[in-house]
Amino acid sequence: MAEHDMAREIAALMVRLDALQHAQQQTMQLEAGYGSRNPVVLDRYEDFYTGLDDMQEDRGEFAEALGLAQLHERMHEMQHTREQEQQRGHEQGMGL
Repeated sequence: MAEHDMAREIAALMVRLDALQHAQQQTMQLEAGYGSRNPVVLDRYEDFYTGLDDMQEDRGEFAEALGLAQLHERMHEMQHTREQEQQRGHEQGMGL
């Protein structure tokens, strides 16, 4: 029986060693992916460029909104000018 228990413990030890080796290989692959770069620094670069992209999108949206506001203002001015011309035409027609 002692041999059976010892065989079971050796098998369990082998399973644990395989798991440790697998974990070590994953760690080495992860480290190789980053090389000598610090992952925190990479995250900061990514955050910076994400923020920059967001700012550029906001700038485009702001320019579009500004253009629409200017168009609306110009249309309002044209409407006002047309109403004034109609008023003058009506006054001139009444004066004749």
